[in-house]
Amino acid sequence: MKKLLYSISLFTVALTVLSCEKNEIRNSEYIDAGGQAQLKVMFYSVYRNNPLNQISINGARVSNTLGGATNPTPFPGGGLNTGGASTADYLGVTPGSNKVDIIIPKRGTNVDSVSLATFTGNMDANKKYSLFYTDTAANTTAILVQDTLAQPDSGFSKYIFMNLTPDLPSADLYIGTVKVASAVPYKGISAPFTLPISTATTSTTWAVRAAGGTANLFTYANASTFANRRTFTIASRGYNSVTATTDYRNRKISFIFTR
Repeated sequence: MKKLLYSISLFTVALTVLSCEKNEIRNSEYIDAGGQAQLKVMFYSVYRNNPLNQISINGARVSNTLGGATNPTPFPGGGLNTGGASTADYLGVTPGSNKVDIIIPKRGTNVDSVSLATFTGNMDANKKYSLFYTDTAANTTAILVQDTLAQPDSGFSKYIFMNLTPDLPSADLYIGTVKVASAVPYKGISAPFTLPISTATTSTTWAVRAAGGTANLFTYANASTFANRRTFTIASRGYNSVTATTDYRNRKISFIFTR
C-alpha cells in the first residue's frame, strides 16, 4: 500500500509539470513500471442523479471525489468527451489480486456508506489495465482490459472500440461514412484499427449505429480525436434510449487516452 500512496504523490507532481507542456502526447511516465501493475478506472454505470463517488483499492481510498457535472472518470488520466483530465495516466498497484470498489463515502470520513460497484481481478507486473464499469446498480458489470500500448507509425492514430451501451445489443462505429468497427456486442471490444491523421481533413464526426443500420444513433465530432501516434480507447456509453442532454444517462461517445 505504501507503493500505491507513493505513486499517487508522484502523480500529483507529474500533473503540475505536464500542465506547462503543450501540444505533446502525455504519458504516465511518473510511475516506474518495474514491479508494479498500472490501472485506470472508468465508472460508466450511469445513474439519473449522477452521485458523487470515490475509488477504493484493497480498502484504501485512492481518488478524490468523482462524479457530478464536472468531474467524472477516467481516474487518473482522461480523454475527450470524458470529463476527465488531459493526460494518459495510470495508478500503480501491487501485482496480483486487487479489489476495486466504487463507493459513496460518509461525509467527512473515509468510511464507506454505499458500495455502488466492486471488482476483484488479477493484474500482472509491468502491464497496464483499464477497468470499465457499465450498466446500473442492479446489473453493474466490470470489464478489465489489458491495454496494448504499441504505437502506430507516424502519421497515424490507433483505436479500439468498446460498446458499453446497455440497450444497444450490437454496434457499428463510423468515421464520416466509413465503417471502422462492425457488430461489436454490448460489453464487447473491437479489433485494434489505425487511421491516418489526414482523415481529419475529410471528417471529424464519429457515429454509432445499430449493427447493420444506416442511421446515426449518436455522434461526436472533434479534430483532436486524430493525433500523431496517439492511442485511444473509444467507448459508447450511457443509454441509447436517453437523448436529453440534461440527463446524465444520455448516450455519448468518449475517447480515453491510452497513450
